[in-house]
Formats: sequence, structure tokens, C-alpha cells
Amino acid sequence: MDELIINQRKIPITVRRSPRAKRLKLQIESEKPELVLVIPRYALSMQIDNFIRKQTPWIEKNWEKALKKAAKRPKRKYQDGDTYFYFGETLTLKLIPSVRWRPSIKVVGNNLEVTLHKATTVSDGKKAIKKKVQEFYKKKAEEVIHDRLQFYNEHYGLRYNRVSFRNQKTRWGSCSSAKNLNFNWRLIMAPIEIIDYVVVHELCHLKYMNHSAAFWKLVSERMPNYKEMRKWLKENNYLLSLS
Repeated sequence: MDELIINQRKIPITVRRSPRAKRLKLQIESEKPELVLVIPRYALSMQIDNFIRKQTPWIEKNWEKALKKAAKRPKRKYQDGDTYFYFGETLTLKLIPSVRWRPSIKVVGNNLEVTLHKATTVSDGKKAIKKKVQEFYKKKAEEVIHDRLQFYNEHYGLRYNRVSFRNQKTRWGSCSSAKNLNFNWRLIMAPIEIIDYVVVHELCHLKYMNHSAAFWKLVSERMPNYKEMRKWLKENNYLLSLS
């Protein structure tokens, strides 16, 4: 199954069998966008068909939203004039010819300046720009999030072990039972208050590995408006992308 047809409209879908899934689950990944159907190992074809049929109204409603979001997402060609989000602000890519072969990157005013050797081909230039932007974002995210962890943990006083940074599609942070914290480095594209919310959220999971009332009470000690931050992230997460 690689597409659904609903009201004569073709909707791309990816099916993932998961040995850990306890029930059928349908979601929309906004980057492409596409439907993703997660099914337990022993799900029957009849169960899957019935589930999709019942979810048709939800699919129609949310597919329209996904298409509108996709239209708003910046279309990057990795050339002059591309726009990037950085701490919630918009930066414009500015390419600067150089005699040096090693590319460099920095923020100057409202520009994200990338230097490339003047003999770089268009194809190689796009690859170099994309790699350099990703490296820049990851490095800045590591600096900022480590700093914010230290700042907020002065209040919470919780112990954590390893802190790692990844580029995940749908998760912005996580906390393991081994007290390791993980953050999505694309958070650097979000406003600082959103970064702070995710930091506080994961810190509080060190004490409560759930989303109980006690957990949210702990979050609210330093993030009383956490509901607003959750809402912003839910509605705007599709913008925090480099694709």
C-alpha cells in the first residue's frame, strides 16, 4: 500500500509494522507530507481496512491542514535568497565568493552568510551549503541547550547523565530511564522560550517519567505558561525544518 484514494484524491501513505505497537495508529508527517500507518505485528487485513474506513473523516480534515502547512514551509534551493529560521527570526542566505576552499558560515545582521570558493560548482555548492547550515545549527543548539539546562537545573537540582543531539522527524526531546537526555538540534530554529519549554519538559521527566498532574505541576514551577508553548510547538513544528 503506497497510497489511499479518498473522494478521488490520491494520498501517499507509508505502512510501518511495529512489534512494540499495541494498537493501530494513524498520523501525518508534515515534511512531505504523507500519511503514516503504524500497525501491530499481528494486525489482520480486515482490522486495518475497518480502521482506515473509520478514520476517513479525520484523514480528510487533517490532510487539508497538512497541505496548507506544506505550502507555507520555505522552499529552499540552497542558493542566495533562501530563508532560514534562527531563534524564531528569519535569516536570509547570502553567498560570498572566496579564495578559500573550506566553507565558512556566520550570522551577520539579518543574513546567514556562507563563504564558498569561487570555483565551486552549483551542485557541489548546494551540498556544501546544506552541510554547513546543519553543522552550524547543531553546534549552536548544543551550546544553547547545555546553557539552558544548567540555568533551569539550578532550580530543579536533578541529576542527568549524557546529553545528545539528533535530527528526529517528530520528537523534540526525550528522557531515558538511564537519565540520558536527548534533544533535536532543529530546536535552534524556534524562539528561545520554546527551547526553554522543551528543556524544562525533559528535565522534569528525570523525576516523573510520565505526563501526570505532578509532572505538569513541576514543569509549571519554571514554565507557568507551558500550555502556550505546547500549542505553539504543535502548530508551528512544521516550520522547524531544513528540507
